[in-house]
Amino acid sequence: MQIKTKILIVSVDFPPHTDGVSTVAHELASRLSGAGEQIIVIGPQAKGAKEYDSLQKFKVIRTPWYELGYLRLIPILFVMPWVILRYRIKIVIPMNIAYGGVIAYLFSKILGFKYAMWAYGYEFGKFERNKFMHKLYLKIYNNALFVAAITEFVKERLIKFGVIKEKIILIKPGTDHQKYYPLKVTDDFRSKYNLLGKKVILSVGRLVERKGFDMVIRSMPEIIKAHPDVVYVLVGGGSFRQNLENLTNVLGVERYLRFAGRVPDEELLKFYNLCDIFVMPSRTLEERGDIEGFGIVYLEANACEKPVVGGKSGGVNEAIEDGKTGLLVDPFSKDDVTQAILKLLLDRELAKRLGENGRKRVVEELNWQRAVEIFREKLNKVRNDERVR
Repeated sequence: MQIKTKILIVSVDFPPHTDGVSTVAHELASRLSGAGEQIIVIGPQAKGAKEYDSLQKFKVIRTPWYELGYLRLIPILFVMPWVILRYRIKIVIPMNIAYGGVIAYLFSKILGFKYAMWAYGYEFGKFERNKFMHKLYLKIYNNALFVAAITEFVKERLIKFGVIKEKIILIKPGTDHQKYYPLKVTDDFRSKYNLLGKKVILSVGRLVERKGFDMVIRSMPEIIKAHPDVVYVLVGGGSFRQNLENLTNVLGVERYLRFAGRVPDEELLKFYNLCDIFVMPSRTLEERGDIEGFGIVYLEANACEKPVVGGKSGGVNEAIEDGKTGLLVDPFSKDDVTQAILKLLLDRELAKRLGENGRKRVVEELNWQRAVEIFREKLNKVRNDERVR
């Protein structure tokens, strides 16, 4: 028997913000709601949020202080228990253990609800050597109904962290191939960013050190020598932007860079389609436990039939099939990154084949319908087993 319960999804990253966790949270809320579940979301205030919220089938409650780091936990600390009591929530899904998971664990016994977790790698990896946080996170994971790991790599890291193996379920993220698809981009849009007649290398993501965007910038002088008409476009915002801009100026390649910032979904689709290559040479920063657990943006680019270049780190090799949907490189080697980009700019047949293979894989294997079905099947099982009503 399928039991219906009110579900609260808590995420400090949520549309209109665009990043991996925002995408997972949106797809989960949208597709669970579409399947008849009663969904409420706690998400951050953001420009364009009112318009986004009005189009959804689920209720979104917005909290302030998105830009204030861990201080954004304070509004959630008050809002979450109020929502749970007001709407009689029985299951909470925190999208990040740090922002929501800790609060869910603390209130679960008092308010009588259950919770399920998601894990990406970076959020718990940085606390492997911190005894207090390690112990706290382990309690949170092991008291959850289950923990959804986004890759085999993350699953193994969770087990190594001490999470009960039977608690972990593998759910690889996908992308929406009806949202990201091949599209002819107008000259007007190209002109907006001064990209008419240019070969375009594209990166999309939060501008943080782990993503390896600095390595692409370091590769630019050599790439420019071979292709004077090349431009590198970065879409996204983040704390590392100033470092990247400084590096661009030091290398004297500022004419060949475009920092587009955060863009709406309709522009993101156009950026994917106007690029020749998508690049994100993510690397693991071991001293911080900072890891790329997967990389949904690789799939979004693939869905638009674009070849991708990624770093051999974390769960990236599960997002990219090396030599089939893209190329994997040593993310700490400028030469490796440079040669992969030059190879795809030169060999257009290879680039075309990788892009086509990538879209085929997204359509057939790595899509959100399949991912959310797996999540809901597990949710239904634990609801019956735990008699959550």
